Amino acid sequence: MNEDVLWRSEMACRAAWPAETDFCFAGWSARRSGGNIRRVNSLNPLPGFTGLDEAVIDRTEAFYRSFGQPALVRLMSFAGAASSDLLARRGYRREGATTTLCADLGNPAPVVASRARLWEHPDPAWLAARNRVAVSDPAIFAKMLQLIEPPRRFAGMEVDGEIRSLAYGVIVDRMLVVESVATEEVYRGRGLARQAVGSLLHWAAAQTVDRAVLQVVTDNAPARALYRSLGFADVLFDYFYMRQP
Repeated sequence: MNEDVLWRSEMACRAAWPAETDFCFAGWSARRSGGNIRRVNSLNPLPGFTGLDEAVIDRTEAFYRSFGQPALVRLMSFAGAASSDLLARRGYRREGATTTLCADLGNPAPVVASRARLWEHPDPAWLAARNRVAVSDPAIFAKMLQLIEPPRRFAGMEVDGEIRSLAYGVIVDRMLVVESVATEEVYRGRGLARQAVGSLLHWAAAQTVDRAVLQVVTDNAPARALYRSLGFADVLFDYFYMRQP
Protein backbone atom coordinates (compact mmCIF):
# COMPACT_ATOMS: atom_id res chain seq x y z
CA MET A 1 0.00 0.00 0.00
CA ASN A 2 1.26 3.48 -0.89
CA GLU A 3 2.55 5.20 2.26
CA ASP A 4 0.80 8.43 1.31
CA VAL A 5 -2.53 6.58 1.46
CA LEU A 6 -1.62 5.15 4.87
CA TRP A 7 -0.75 8.57 6.26
CA ARG A 8 -3.87 10.09 4.72
CA SER A 9 -5.99 7.45 6.46
CA GLU A 10 -4.12 7.80 9.74
CA MET A 11 -4.43 11.58 9.90
CA ALA A 12 -8.12 11.42 8.93
CA CYS A 13 -8.75 9.02 11.82
CA ARG A 14 -7.02 11.40 14.22
CA ALA A 15 -9.11 14.32 12.97
CA ALA A 16 -12.27 12.27 13.60
CA TRP A 17 -11.21 11.72 17.23
CA PRO A 18 -9.45 14.97 18.23
CA ALA A 19 -7.57 15.56 21.46
CA GLU A 20 -8.01 18.59 23.68
CA THR A 21 -4.22 19.16 23.62
CA ASP A 22 -1.93 18.21 20.74
CA PHE A 23 1.70 19.11 21.46
CA CYS A 24 4.14 18.43 18.60
CA PHE A 25 7.88 17.96 18.93
CA ALA A 26 10.66 16.04 17.16
CA GLY A 27 8.28 14.56 14.57
CA TRP A 28 5.82 13.27 17.18
CA SER A 29 2.47 14.43 18.53
CA ALA A 30 1.70 14.16 22.25
CA ARG A 31 -2.09 14.05 22.53
CA ARG A 32 -3.83 14.60 25.83
CA SER A 33 -7.46 14.87 26.96
CA GLY A 34 -7.42 13.08 30.33
CA GLY A 35 -9.45 10.03 31.24
CA ASN A 36 -8.84 6.52 29.97
CA ILE A 37 -9.27 6.85 26.19
CA ARG A 38 -5.89 5.83 24.81
CA ARG A 39 -6.08 7.55 21.42
CA VAL A 40 -6.30 11.00 22.97
CA ASN A 41 -3.71 10.32 25.68
CA SER A 42 -0.74 9.00 23.72
CA LEU A 43 2.34 9.96 21.74
CA ASN A 44 1.87 9.43 17.98
CA PRO A 45 4.31 9.64 15.05
CA LEU A 46 3.74 12.38 12.48
CA PRO A 47 4.40 12.19 8.73
CA GLY A 48 8.14 12.53 8.24
CA PHE A 49 9.01 11.43 11.79
CA THR A 50 12.65 10.45 12.29
CA GLY A 51 12.31 7.68 14.87
CA LEU A 52 12.11 7.42 18.62
CA ASP A 53 15.13 7.96 20.83
CA GLU A 54 15.87 8.29 24.54
CA ALA A 55 15.54 12.08 24.46
CA VAL A 56 12.06 11.91 22.91
CA ILE A 57 10.97 9.29 25.44
CA ASP A 58 12.28 11.41 28.33
CA ARG A 59 10.38 14.43 27.00
CA THR A 60 7.24 12.35 26.52
CA GLU A 61 7.38 10.99 30.06
CA ALA A 62 7.85 14.51 31.44
CA PHE A 63 4.89 15.78 29.41
CA TYR A 64 2.47 13.15 30.68
CA ARG A 65 3.90 13.23 34.20
CA SER A 66 2.90 16.91 34.37
CA PHE A 67 -0.71 15.71 34.07
CA GLY A 68 -0.29 12.85 36.53
CA GLN A 69 -0.47 10.22 33.76
CA PRO A 70 1.93 7.48 32.65
CA ALA A 71 3.36 7.84 29.15
CA LEU A 72 1.61 5.89 26.41
CA VAL A 73 3.19 5.56 22.96
CA ARG A 74 1.15 4.56 19.90
CA LEU A 75 3.13 2.75 17.20
CA MET A 76 1.88 1.82 13.72
CA SER A 77 3.00 -1.11 11.60
CA PHE A 78 4.27 1.25 8.91
CA ALA A 79 5.61 4.00 11.21
CA GLY A 80 7.42 3.66 14.49
CA ALA A 81 6.89 -0.05 15.20
CA ALA A 82 10.66 -0.63 15.32
CA SER A 83 10.76 1.62 18.39
CA SER A 84 8.99 -1.02 20.48
CA ASP A 85 12.29 -2.70 21.40
CA LEU A 86 13.66 0.55 22.81
CA LEU A 87 10.52 1.09 24.85
CA ALA A 88 10.52 -2.52 26.05
CA ARG A 89 14.03 -2.04 27.42
CA ARG A 90 12.65 0.79 29.53
CA GLY A 91 9.93 -1.50 30.89
CA TYR A 92 7.05 -0.45 28.63
CA ARG A 93 4.39 -3.10 28.00
CA ARG A 94 2.45 -3.67 24.78
CA GLU A 95 -1.38 -3.44 24.68
CA GLY A 96 -4.37 -2.45 22.56
CA ALA A 97 -3.70 -4.11 19.19
CA THR A 98 -5.96 -2.46 16.57
CA THR A 99 -6.43 -2.83 12.81
CA THR A 100 -7.33 -0.11 10.31
CA LEU A 101 -9.72 -1.24 7.55
CA CYS A 102 -10.73 0.42 4.30
CA ALA A 103 -13.77 0.24 1.98
CA ASP A 104 -14.01 1.52 -1.58
CA LEU A 105 -17.10 3.74 -1.77
CA GLY A 106 -16.88 3.74 -5.55
CA ASN A 107 -17.85 0.08 -5.42
CA PRO A 108 -19.64 -0.38 -2.09
CA ALA A 109 -20.95 -3.68 -0.76
CA PRO A 110 -24.75 -3.95 -0.84
CA VAL A 111 -26.38 -2.59 2.30
CA VAL A 112 -29.89 -3.41 3.41
CA ALA A 113 -32.33 -0.49 3.43
CA SER A 114 -31.49 1.35 6.62
CA ARG A 115 -33.98 2.57 9.20
CA ALA A 116 -31.25 4.47 11.03
CA ARG A 117 -31.74 8.11 11.96
CA LEU A 118 -29.01 10.61 11.14
CA TRP A 119 -28.25 13.79 13.05
CA GLU A 120 -25.82 16.56 12.10
CA HIS A 121 -25.06 17.16 15.77
CA PRO A 122 -24.98 14.63 18.63
CA ASP A 123 -28.59 14.44 19.80
CA PRO A 124 -29.02 14.13 23.60
CA ALA A 125 -30.67 10.73 23.08
CA TRP A 126 -27.68 9.63 20.98
CA LEU A 127 -25.24 10.69 23.70
CA ALA A 128 -27.32 8.97 26.37
CA ALA A 129 -27.29 5.75 24.33
CA ARG A 130 -23.53 5.95 23.87
CA ASN A 131 -23.05 6.38 27.60
CA ARG A 132 -25.18 3.28 28.27
CA VAL A 133 -23.22 1.16 25.79
CA ALA A 134 -19.71 2.52 26.34
CA VAL A 135 -19.57 4.04 29.78
CA SER A 136 -15.94 5.26 29.80
CA ASP A 137 -15.28 8.99 30.11
CA PRO A 138 -18.70 10.37 29.04
CA ALA A 139 -17.79 14.01 29.75
CA ILE A 140 -14.49 13.76 27.86
CA PHE A 141 -16.19 11.99 24.96
CA ALA A 142 -18.89 14.67 24.70
CA LYS A 143 -16.28 17.42 24.75
CA MET A 144 -14.27 15.61 22.08
CA LEU A 145 -17.31 15.52 19.79
CA GLN A 146 -17.53 19.31 20.00
CA LEU A 147 -13.98 19.56 18.60
CA ILE A 148 -14.76 17.59 15.43
CA GLU A 149 -14.89 19.68 12.28
CA PRO A 150 -17.90 19.02 9.99
CA PRO A 151 -19.14 17.47 7.79
CA ARG A 152 -20.20 14.76 10.22
CA ARG A 153 -23.24 12.63 10.97
CA PHE A 154 -24.42 10.68 14.00
CA ALA A 155 -26.39 7.50 13.27
CA GLY A 156 -28.75 5.71 15.61
CA MET A 157 -30.95 2.61 15.31
CA GLU A 158 -34.01 2.65 17.54
CA VAL A 159 -35.88 -0.28 19.07
CA ASP A 160 -38.99 0.41 21.17
CA GLY A 161 -38.31 4.13 21.03
CA GLU A 162 -34.73 3.92 22.35
CA ILE A 163 -31.44 4.05 20.45
CA ARG A 164 -29.89 0.61 20.79
CA SER A 165 -27.08 0.82 18.22
CA LEU A 166 -25.05 3.82 17.10
CA ALA A 167 -22.06 5.14 15.20
CA TYR A 168 -20.79 8.41 13.86
CA GLY A 169 -18.97 9.39 10.69
CA VAL A 170 -16.72 12.31 9.76
CA ILE A 171 -15.56 13.27 6.28
CA VAL A 172 -11.89 14.26 6.24
CA ASP A 173 -9.84 14.75 3.06
CA ARG A 174 -12.56 13.12 0.89
CA MET A 175 -12.56 10.12 3.21
CA LEU A 176 -15.27 8.89 5.58
CA VAL A 177 -14.02 7.88 9.01
CA VAL A 178 -16.48 5.65 10.90
CA GLU A 179 -16.22 5.79 14.68
CA SER A 180 -17.82 4.69 17.94
CA VAL A 181 -19.78 1.75 16.53
CA ALA A 182 -21.59 0.13 19.45
CA THR A 183 -24.73 -1.88 20.20
CA GLU A 184 -26.35 -2.72 23.53
CA GLU A 185 -25.43 -6.30 24.34
CA VAL A 186 -28.95 -7.73 24.42
CA TYR A 187 -29.67 -6.25 20.96
CA ARG A 188 -26.61 -7.60 19.21
CA GLY A 189 -27.01 -10.00 16.31
CA ARG A 190 -30.07 -8.24 14.90
CA GLY A 191 -28.30 -6.28 12.15
CA LEU A 192 -28.67 -2.93 13.94
CA ALA A 193 -24.99 -1.96 13.69
CA ARG A 194 -24.99 -2.93 10.02
CA GLN A 195 -27.82 -0.47 9.36
CA ALA A 196 -26.22 2.29 11.47
CA VAL A 197 -22.89 2.02 9.65
CA GLY A 198 -24.62 1.48 6.30
CA SER A 199 -26.51 4.76 6.70
CA LEU A 200 -23.20 6.59 7.13
CA LEU A 201 -21.76 4.90 4.03
CA HIS A 202 -24.77 5.96 1.95
CA TRP A 203 -24.53 9.53 3.28
CA ALA A 204 -20.82 9.75 2.48
CA ALA A 205 -21.16 8.19 -0.98
CA ALA A 206 -23.31 11.17 -1.98
CA GLN A 207 -20.63 13.63 -0.79
CA THR A 208 -17.84 12.97 -3.38
CA VAL A 209 -16.10 10.66 -0.91
CA ASP A 210 -13.94 7.93 -2.44
CA ARG A 211 -13.23 5.65 0.50
CA ALA A 212 -14.17 4.86 4.10
CA VAL A 213 -11.90 3.78 6.93
CA LEU A 214 -12.42 2.54 10.45
CA GLN A 215 -10.35 1.05 13.24
CA VAL A 216 -11.30 -2.12 15.08
CA VAL A 217 -9.78 -4.19 17.87
CA THR A 218 -7.65 -6.71 16.01
CA ASP A 219 -9.05 -9.84 17.67
CA ASN A 220 -12.71 -8.74 17.58
CA ALA A 221 -13.81 -11.37 15.05
CA PRO A 222 -17.57 -10.55 15.06
CA ALA A 223 -16.94 -6.86 14.39
CA ARG A 224 -14.46 -7.61 11.63
CA ALA A 225 -16.97 -9.95 9.97
CA LEU A 226 -19.61 -7.20 10.10
CA TYR A 227 -17.27 -4.66 8.54
CA ARG A 228 -16.15 -7.12 5.87
CA SER A 229 -19.78 -7.59 4.86
CA LEU A 230 -20.04 -3.81 4.46
CA GLY A 231 -17.08 -3.67 2.10
CA PHE A 232 -14.22 -3.06 4.54
CA ALA A 233 -12.11 -5.73 2.87
CA ASP A 234 -8.69 -4.05 2.79
CA VAL A 235 -6.34 -3.99 5.78
CA LEU A 236 -4.36 -0.75 5.71
CA PHE A 237 -2.22 -1.08 8.83
CA ASP A 238 -2.15 -2.21 12.44
CA TYR A 239 -1.16 -0.27 15.51
CA PHE A 240 -0.57 -0.92 19.20
CA TYR A 241 0.37 0.95 22.36
CA MET A 242 3.36 0.74 24.67
CA ARG A 243 2.59 1.79 28.27
CA GLN A 244 5.09 3.17 30.74
CA PRO A 245 5.32 1.02 33.88
